[in-house]
Amino acid sequence: MRCAAHLAALGDALASIVFPAHCPACGAYVEERGGWCAACLSRTVQPHRLAVSTEACAALDGAWAVGSYAGALGKLIRDLKYRGRRGALPYIHAALLAAKLPQEIVSADLAVCVPLHAERQTERGFNQAELIFAAWLKAQGMSLSESLARSRATAPQYGLGERARIENVRGAFSLSLAEKGGALLAGKRILLLDDILTTGATLGSCAAVLRKAGAASVYALALASDRS
Repeated sequence: MRCAAHLAALGDALASIVFPAHCPACGAYVEERGGWCAACLSRTVQPHRLAVSTEACAALDGAWAVGSYAGALGKLIRDLKYRGRRGALPYIHAALLAAKLPQEIVSADLAVCVPLHAERQTERGFNQAELIFAAWLKAQGMSLSESLARSRATAPQYGLGERARIENVRGAFSLSLAEKGGALLAGKRILLLDDILTTGATLGSCAAVLRKAGAASVYALALASDRS
């Protein structure tokens, strides 16, 4: 195990020499892979509260994003999600760790990621929300629960209007088999995590299941959003 860790560290060092690390926003040289230049990090990491649809508001106590989807965070998400480029993760983790998030986010009892349908997760090989927030959750000392399941496949949300998005995910989520009784969620402050928030339809649908299971509050955190 120690030998494997040493080889991994050596590999990272060699990669940094052959492929010098660059800021993912402006391309400037940075000291280590995953680093940002100070100016781009400051411009990119701008946590803000989001206005969500009326239906999502019924289940969510509030929603936040770390930054805008239009900039470097959006590109990093697309590289990870659609191209499987896990090299985007160190930059994402650095951005999350630099974010000063409100107390209701960091004081949650438990985190839950928006689940993928089993077929989509098998096809992609990972749930991007889990990878995106793994290092941040560890730093916060916050546990991740697999309390939700996507009980049916849904059409991609992009390209759909707000009402169509709501209908697309209506009834698409349920408690996982391990959490059918909801005992783990009852009375808990839940942090619901996803890569992107567009209208809040998906997060609202998930939050409704968590609230029905007895969650005391459900706040949402997305890495990026173009919603204000």
